[in-house]
Amino acid sequence: MASNPLAPFREDPAGSAILLDVDGTLAPIVDHPDLSVVPPATLEVIERLAQRYGLVAFVSGRTAVDAARLVPVIGVRFIGNHGFELLEDGVLQHAPGVDEWLPIVASTARAIAPIAAEVGAWVEDKGATLSVHLREAPDPVYAHEVLVMRAVPLINAAGLGWRWGRMTLEAHPPLARDKGTAVQHLLAQHPTILRSLYAGDDETDLDAFSVVDLAIAVTSGEAPPDLVAAAAIAVAGPAGLLKLLEALADSE
Repeated sequence: MASNPLAPFREDPAGSAILLDVDGTLAPIVDHPDLSVVPPATLEVIERLAQRYGLVAFVSGRTAVDAARLVPVIGVRFIGNHGFELLEDGVLQHAPGVDEWLPIVASTARAIAPIAAEVGAWVEDKGATLSVHLREAPDPVYAHEVLVMRAVPLINAAGLGWRWGRMTLEAHPPLARDKGTAVQHLLAQHPTILRSLYAGDDETDLDAFSVVDLAIAVTSGEAPPDLVAAAAIAVAGPAGLLKLLEALADSE
């Protein structure tokens, strides 16, 4: 790797891909996802990146439509629900095999909603996936324990896969889809891309780290221990990432 790992990207932006998570990476983490905002200064830099780089895309745990709402920039791509859906020219597409699982995700969300409510958590049915949010729970540790004992067995019984994120329990169809396969899909559609980087802040971003040339950890007090170990660069929160993106957006 070059002494400055960003140098190859800045020297050949047309042959480079900038791939980013959204929450906790571009937008600071907030108590409720509806309150999340990507700062205007960050959006301005993303607009500059989109004009220079061969591919700028966002791979989010949010739905693709919701991610596009947070990043209203022309010329960028969106994959949502941890790789289970793609927003293509304004049209939402599910990954192959997802549609048959939609009613199962919905019924599982309904089944675990009362369990989550008992501990002050809440369930978000995102169509292709569901998330149980613990951040507003009075005792997140206790909420975590209850979900392990009572919600996870229901998820398993429904045949869904699951994993923990930042103060969330994520459940999804048992298909080989994640942020890593999402990145691979995007890169396969852009054969002229020679190098790629990905920035993320959570456990689910590690899958993307493994398939790009440059992995960037956006750190916080809630970051998983293996995030920094898996990355070539670590920056402090969304503010730190903004400085890095500014360096990528600036001309040589």
